[in-house]
Formats: sequence, structure tokens, C-alpha cells
Amino acid sequence: MNLDTSITILQDGRVRRMALLGDGKVLSFDDVLTGWRSGEDFRRFFIGVLADAPYDAYFWETPPATEASRGAPFECILSHSPTLAAMPADRNAFSEHFGSGEAVAGFWNLGRDAYLVTPAHAYPHLAAFARAAPMDIQHQFWAAVGDAVSAQLSERPLWLSTSGLGIAWLHVRLDAAPKYYTHGPYRQAG
Repeated sequence: MNLDTSITILQDGRVRRMALLGDGKVLSFDDVLTGWRSGEDFRRFFIGVLADAPYDAYFWETPPATEASRGAPFECILSHSPTLAAMPADRNAFSEHFGSGEAVAGFWNLGRDAYLVTPAHAYPHLAAFARAAPMDIQHQFWAAVGDAVSAQLSERPLWLSTSGLGIAWLHVRLDAAPKYYTHGPYRQAG
């Protein structure tokens, strides 16, 4: 499959909204989940898109997803964050979740209202991870994100995002609410 992106520049260049294309057609949310879970070529492409973004650091956000929206077109935004770019990694925040040599972990946050997927090494944000982490770790990370989303997708909306302003250790947040979202249109459940 020939993979590409369709990018719309928003907010005077501070936000990039992206759709992912396969053979010229917009990929569905389910296509992207399958790619994250089992598509090495897809993951390599997706990681490249994230690494090539023109921002030093950014938030990554998706619209809310449900079981019913699996067939809907996938899109996401990258929102430039100079504040995040200046933050050093918090090397202690999630260290208790790693101990047996795992490269990636998934766990519930302290409030048990969001599930987090994070790499073992502390990268402060997604851009740093996409540009510097070993490729095998990145593949494991996105496969774990795909598995976690697939396991939690239901009739209730699920928001996927990265922030890092609260804890500067990369984690994809799977949440029943758009906590920390910066892109207004994605805060609404469809």
C-alpha cells in the first residue's frame, strides 16, 4: 500500500491536522489501529510523519473514538508547544512501572480514570521519542497503543492524546474525557 498524508495547516501554522492515506484513500480509524498493532510498514511510515513534523515539540490529539466510529476517517492534530520543548524529561515519574526489562508499559493512572502507554526510557514528549528512540522500541510502543485502544474501544467515547505538561515523560493517554486537550473541535463527543 502506498501511504501518504493529507495535511491542513490551522491557527497560523501552530496546528497541523492530518489524515492518513492508503493508495490515495483516507484510512479509517480501524485501518490505523490495525496498522499500529500489526503493520510494520505502516508503523514506520507513521513514526516518520511524527519525526518529520516542523515543531520542536507538540501535543498529539485525536477526535474521540468509539466502537461505532471504527470505520470513520482517521485524523489527528499536532499542536506546536514551545513550553513542552523546553521541559526536561522527568526520569522518575513512571519508573516504578518498569523493572523486568520491559521496553513499554501500559497502566492505569493514579486516579484510575485514564490508561497510559509509555516507553521505559523517559522521553519528554512525542517529537523527541519519534526522532531519537530506537526504532524497535517505537514499533513496540505503537503496537501497545493499538492493543490498548482496541481493548478499550466501546460505545463510550475514548480520547487519545499526548500532553507532557503535567508529567514530562511521554505517555499516550486513553481517557474517557478530553483532559489536557488543546484542540477545541476534538473536545466534543460526536
